[in-house]
Amino acid sequence: MEDIKPIDKFTLDKYVKEEDDLLEYVEMLGCKCHPDYDFIRVKKEIEDKAETNEAAAEEEEETKYVFMGTTVTQEFKKRYNAKVLNAHYTFEKYIQYKDIQNTLEALNIDREKFWYLLLFVSDYIYGSCLEGIKVKETSRVLVEKLMQQLGKNIGNSGCILSFIKPMTLTLKLQEKHRSIEIDDPISLAYIYLVYEAGKDYFSNDKPTRFDTQEIDRKGKDTEPNTVLVAMFYHLLKSFFKLLPKTNTSKPAKVYSTVSLNKTLLISRLVYLTRLSTDKRYTGVDEKKDKQCPNFIKDQIKSYKDYKILRANKFYK
Repeated sequence: MEDIKPIDKFTLDKYVKEEDDLLEYVEMLGCKCHPDYDFIRVKKEIEDKAETNEAAAEEEEETKYVFMGTTVTQEFKKRYNAKVLNAHYTFEKYIQYKDIQNTLEALNIDREKFWYLLLFVSDYIYGSCLEGIKVKETSRVLVEKLMQQLGKNIGNSGCILSFIKPMTLTLKLQEKHRSIEIDDPISLAYIYLVYEAGKDYFSNDKPTRFDTQEIDRKGKDTEPNTVLVAMFYHLLKSFFKLLPKTNTSKPAKVYSTVSLNKTLLISRLVYLTRLSTDKRYTGVDEKKDKQCPNFIKDQIKSYKDYKILRANKFYK
C-alpha cells in the first residue's frame, strides 16, 4: 500500500484541484444526504410560440426550485482547518486497521478520499444526533400520513364505499371545548379523493410553507447511541450505492482472507471510530468463539424506519 498522510489544512479562498479531489467522496455523499436548493428566475418555456408575441416571450420568466449541489464540503473544510471535527480516532489507527484497509483496496475504494469521508460522517452524525435541534415533522408529512391511513382503509365493494376496519376522524376545537367527528366511509373517502386530486400542485419540487419544520420544544435532548450507529450505517450504505456500478473490485480469490462484505466493513468502522467499544462490531464474538459479520444489523434493526428529526448544528 502506498504511503498516504492527511493534509494539514484546506485552501478556502481559491480552487485547488488536488485538494478538491480529496473531498470527492464527501461531495458525493453531501449531495445525497444534505443537498442545497435555491429559487432562481429562468425564462419560461412557451409551448405554442406561434400564439405568443415573440418579444414578450423573451421577457417572460418563471421561478424554479433548482438543485445547487451541497454546502457541506465547504463547511467541512472550515471545521477540518479549525480542528473541531467530532472524530475521536486518529489517522494512524485508521491506516493500521488492516482488515479495513484491505477491504477498501479490494473494493477499489480510494483509502485517502475515504478518510475524509469517514471524518465527515462522524462529524455529521454528531451534529445531528447529539447537537442537533429537535424539529417536528412538516405539515406535508403529517397530512400524507393521515391520507395514507385513509386510503388504505377505504374499500370499494361495487358501488358501496366501506371501511376495511372501523375508523373515526376527530377534529378537536379547544377554544369551544367541542369536537367534530367523521366516521362514515363516504365523507372520509371524499376527503381522501380531494387530497389525491390536488396533491400534485404541492409536489416535492415546489417547496411551500407546508415543508417548514418547526422546533419541537418537547423533544428529547439527544438520540441514544444506537441511533448514531444506525445513522452512520445508513450514510455509508448510501455512499456505497453512489459508487459506479462497475465490475472493478478485485477477484475475491486474490484476497482469500479479505472480506468484501460492505456491511462488515461499516461494522468495523463503527469500532474504529469508537461509536461502540463492543468488539463484536469487528465481526468476531470472542466469548462464543464465532464469526458475527451481521452484528451491526442485529443492533440497529429496531431503528430501520426511524427518522431523525433534527436540524444539523454544524451543516446548515
